[in-house]
Amino acid sequence: MMRLPFRDLSITTKLTGIVTLAAGVALLLASCGFVVYDLSSYRAFAQQELTTTAQMVAGISTAALAFGDAKAAHETLANLRAHPHIEAACIYQASGARLAAYRRSAAVEPAPNSPHDLGLQFKDNRLEISYPIAIEQERVGTLYIRSDLKELDARLMRYAGIVLILLAVSLIAALIVANLLQRSISRPILHLAEAASLVSRDGDYSLRVARSDRDEIGVLFDRFNEMMAQIHSRDLALLSARDQLEDRVAERTEQLVAEVTERKSIELDLIAARDAAEASNRAKSMFLANMSHELRTPLNAIIGYSELLEETAGPDADPDTTADLRRIQSAGRHLLALINDVLDLSKIEAGRMEVRNERLTVGAIIDEAVDTARPLIQRNGNVLTVDCELRHLSMTADRVKFRQSLLNLLSNAAKFTENGAIALRVHLMQSEHRTWLDWSVTDTGIGIAPDEMSKLFKSFSQVDSSSTRRHGGTGLGLAISQKLCHMMGGFIFAESVPNCGSTFTIRMPYAGEDNVSPAGMLAALARNHESYHPAVR
Repeated sequence: MMRLPFRDLSITTKLTGIVTLAAGVALLLASCGFVVYDLSSYRAFAQQELTTTAQMVAGISTAALAFGDAKAAHETLANLRAHPHIEAACIYQASGARLAAYRRSAAVEPAPNSPHDLGLQFKDNRLEISYPIAIEQERVGTLYIRSDLKELDARLMRYAGIVLILLAVSLIAALIVANLLQRSISRPILHLAEAASLVSRDGDYSLRVARSDRDEIGVLFDRFNEMMAQIHSRDLALLSARDQLEDRVAERTEQLVAEVTERKSIELDLIAARDAAEASNRAKSMFLANMSHELRTPLNAIIGYSELLEETAGPDADPDTTADLRRIQSAGRHLLALINDVLDLSKIEAGRMEVRNERLTVGAIIDEAVDTARPLIQRNGNVLTVDCELRHLSMTADRVKFRQSLLNLLSNAAKFTENGAIALRVHLMQSEHRTWLDWSVTDTGIGIAPDEMSKLFKSFSQVDSSSTRRHGGTGLGLAISQKLCHMMGGFIFAESVPNCGSTFTIRMPYAGEDNVSPAGMLAALARNHESYHPAVR
């Protein structure tokens, strides 16, 4: 922002300038008002004078118009030479034809060839009038007279000179008077400024200024003295407090040293506790891994022997015995699946889970997952549909771990849906300036309440205990799937409405491939954007 030079001037100069400027502006406004009023009066006088002249000339031109005497009309107009401001004049007959004309000199523009509309008008710094000529209220012609306004211009120049002279004299007088009067204001203020400078330089807050007037400046002096008294008292209090503060600082320093020593001891204890907790966690994971391994060996033997017994019994075996053998196999497989989940979770927490990424084709993954999950989906009377136009695409992931995660979503949908519909949809999605490959599993099952959504991906956490008792499960499947997807660079998210169904989506990064053209990619993204309306939002 530009700084005005006036703001840097001294107060003496400012006061003198303000008074002088105010006087000059007042005088200029008064002079301009007087000039405007005089010029307006002169214009009215010029109109009245030209109207009177037109009336006189029109009155003595009636006989010339009545008899068509052009010579008499010329003589009548020639009398206008007595008026030096009239440039031209003309008498028109009733038909509009010119009867006689007058021009002050050859350099003057002649009168128009035809009469104008009646009345007065200012035009091009000239005054024109068209006046009717009548005999017994019957119009027999028109008189045109044009007058210059040189007198008006001359008066304006004279007034301008007078105003400039008066303005110059008045400004000089105002400057002298203002210079004398401003001292009564500037001197006390300068005295106060000098006192403030002494206080700032010497730091002597006991200094006071004597009050000379009872106006606002005197009030300013009183406030300055009060401020100095307050600062002086506070300065004394600060000196006293400084002495006390030094003792308190020394005491507080000793306390801080003791606190720091204590905190360092606590920090060392916390580090030791953390190391112990981590060692305990690793020991727990190792124990779970070893126990899971030890349990899986006899379980596999139980399952194998029960299958062998069922085959040995043959078709003629007792139905109750066959049913019992199948129950043993089902319970063994269920227990084996739980042990495998615990083993996977312990490996992930212990950091022993390895990811072997490879190039996977979307169509092959879909076929494998659908073939595995279809019997479980049909067991509850559900119908499975697959929506994927991108079977030729491929992505980088661990085949076993991604298949495990996808099958977990399909099995959950089949478990919590009866006589409904389950849909698997694979599509591209543009989000966060990246392209993703979304694997969405939508069902029309029991859904999930909003306040239970936060429990979905927590280990050993059940969304609804009543549903768990009915459908089974330990609460590890989604937690393990989420961790596996994170290890492969993706994640899982869910949307659900109670009693309407759920949509679980595995979102994996898509880096593109050489056999897909940019145009085809854009078309696929556009179709997905336009047609993607999940059943559950």
